[in-house]
Amino acid sequence: MNDQPFTHVDDAVLADAIRSARQRLVFIAPGLHPPVAAALAEAMKRLPAEAVHVVLDVDAEVCRLGYGDAEFKGVEIVQAAAHSCGLTINHHPGIRIGLLIADEATLVYSPVPRLIEAGSHQPDKPNGILLGHQVPPALADACGVGPEGAASLAIGHDPIHPREIAAVKQDLAESPPKEFSLARIERVFNSMLHYVEWEIRDYQLTSRSVVLRPELFGVRHADVVRRLSNRYHLFAKTDSLNVEIPVMDDEGKPSTDGKKQSFGPRSIDEERRRIKKRFIIEAGDFGLLILRKDVAEFEKQLKKLEEQIKAYQEAVKDVLKKRCDEIVAELLAALKDTLKASPPEHWRSRFLNKEPTDEDVKRLFEDDIRSEVERVNADFKPRMFHAYKDVTYQTFRDKAFRALLEKRFGKDAMNRVFSEHDAAPEAAR
Repeated sequence: MNDQPFTHVDDAVLADAIRSARQRLVFIAPGLHPPVAAALAEAMKRLPAEAVHVVLDVDAEVCRLGYGDAEFKGVEIVQAAAHSCGLTINHHPGIRIGLLIADEATLVYSPVPRLIEAGSHQPDKPNGILLGHQVPPALADACGVGPEGAASLAIGHDPIHPREIAAVKQDLAESPPKEFSLARIERVFNSMLHYVEWEIRDYQLTSRSVVLRPELFGVRHADVVRRLSNRYHLFAKTDSLNVEIPVMDDEGKPSTDGKKQSFGPRSIDEERRRIKKRFIIEAGDFGLLILRKDVAEFEKQLKKLEEQIKAYQEAVKDVLKKRCDEIVAELLAALKDTLKASPPEHWRSRFLNKEPTDEDVKRLFEDDIRSEVERVNADFKPRMFHAYKDVTYQTFRDKAFRALLEKRFGKDAMNRVFSEHDAAPEAAR
């Protein structure tokens, strides 16, 4: 190791430092790769058992992230060597820093998760600190290589059992890590684009209807009653159904001046088209896409629309009540004589005379209609749903998908993107 406090650390640097150890050796890291494991195996043979302390996070996720090799060979190499030398490899969950003490040299470094980045081999890109040629006593004690030995150990108390290694290998076999180079390219592409799903549901009142009992139309036969369904649409398709709601500011809050605006299903349709045109990339069979840089503003505008829809839902309650009164008048005018001459069975216990009066018919018919309108009112719950999914690298490599992106962003831009990130897994040497 050099004498500069800030230094670059990779497997080669670690292996060289481990081979230099002659008195004591501490290695603490999330995981390790075969070259480092081989150097540790050699060191275990020449150093006293009490002078060696190796701590890892024995977990399949460590390998999936790329802190250790995907085949788990590094751990197997060092475990076999420890067993033959009468040593243990210890486990400490969640370690995400690296520490190497080789005699009097102390190196603290940041291990590279190879799923995320390839790692650099350039000395001017430091990821470690060399603390000099004297190990801080507190650190030596915490690692079990100070004067008190294992009695002062603060990390890695639990030896790794062979069954734990077998369990991790089984986990990796059932759910193997991604190929790191592919995953890194995929990560870069996903920083540009998402798939997006976006729906606004159940906001059209023109599709709403009340269910009228067949008995109201004089139908009495039980089998016919069971099979007959009479629906009466609350509104005509030509109805505008606009209501007054507060004007919303950009944050989706009612404006302080109390201004109102006309709002209805057509307003929702227009806003949906505007937002979709502004943010959404239609990709045919591939679905809908959005640029990641646009997500924050997209979410902001969805929030405003969502608040407008909530205000619309509340204001519609008065419209439904008024419409209920109109429906009672419309239908009662057509059905009053039939209902008076042959009232439904469920009315019989609700009027006093032998036959219902005009007032009884109006009251009971209104009750039936109002209960249905209240049901429709309770069921009227417009909902907006949106979700994101990552675009895979395989999709980006699809010729049709790439042609679509070239048409959207220009061929030069896409060639630059692909040339940059095709090289992402390789670091300059």
